[in-house]
Amino acid sequence: MYQILVNLNLFVVLSVLVLSLIILSKAADSLVDNAAKLSKILGLSQLIIGATIVSLGTTLPELSASVVAALQGNGDFALGNAVGSIITNTSLILGIAALFGKIPTNKETSQKLSMLIAAIMILFLTTVPYKIGNNSGLIPQWLGFILLLLVPVYIFYLIKREKNNNSQENNYNAEKSIGIIAAFIAKILLAGFVIALSASALVASAEVLAERMGIPDVVISSTLVAFGTSVPELSTCIAAVRSNHGGLAIGNILGANILNILLVIGASAALTPDGISVPQSFYAIHFVGLAVVMGTFGFFAYNKKFHEINKREGIILILIYAAYLGANIFNTFYR
Repeated sequence: MYQILVNLNLFVVLSVLVLSLIILSKAADSLVDNAAKLSKILGLSQLIIGATIVSLGTTLPELSASVVAALQGNGDFALGNAVGSIITNTSLILGIAALFGKIPTNKETSQKLSMLIAAIMILFLTTVPYKIGNNSGLIPQWLGFILLLLVPVYIFYLIKREKNNNSQENNYNAEKSIGIIAAFIAKILLAGFVIALSASALVASAEVLAERMGIPDVVISSTLVAFGTSVPELSTCIAAVRSNHGGLAIGNILGANILNILLVIGASAALTPDGISVPQSFYAIHFVGLAVVMGTFGFFAYNKKFHEINKREGIILILIYAAYLGANIFNTFYR
């Protein structure tokens, strides 16, 4: 795909990038919708659907784009997309959703936030030793395999917690026809193929665009592409908040963020024999931005007075994202 786009004019490359983002988002939505319907037919609970399938589905754009980048030897892009998506999800996406209604926080939110912070700390502390005496850090391949192994542990934890909470049984009585099940599986496979194809076009067009404009891949991936691959989370969160299901919105965001670390970064590192290089800018800007965003969100989530994220706090989160975006621009063009 890169070889095709590299010889085309800038307008065509931009068009491919925008179109691939749109197709990627639509395909992910289709996969989530059909997977949820299939899960109901097979008797899976709504909790498991929301915490695993919905979060996994909305993370597919980040996963596909980062894995393709890793396979092409572009580790900076893969890491930038994953970390940028976490920052975008927790600040911009959640902030915009809060403008449409209050988002409640509870014990479950605190538990997921604690898991997310733990995953971030593991990632950060593992890269630091490689940075000592060097200009860059490294996410080694072995850490990628460990992160991937934690994915089923995370899912098992959710299932066990559901059993302990005695969640209500699913009363969906759809006809369990082999033909219907086969049709849903076919739609899911088709959506997966479209996601993989559009992700390849997205990575290639973003790489060409970065080269043409003299912008580092890590900046493009952590801002423009990160926002584009977060569109599924944005649409899901706004729909959830407007229908008075704010808890689903924040659960989807935190679930997607956890999978961004365990699955997206894990898969990208596991597919890179030499590991993913962590550039200097990540320690100066992206990890700092991640710490500020998670610290602010944590303060809102643990606030015992309101137990919610309101419009004012949503604006604060959006402003933090604007500052993060500004830091990226300044570091690229004025440093």
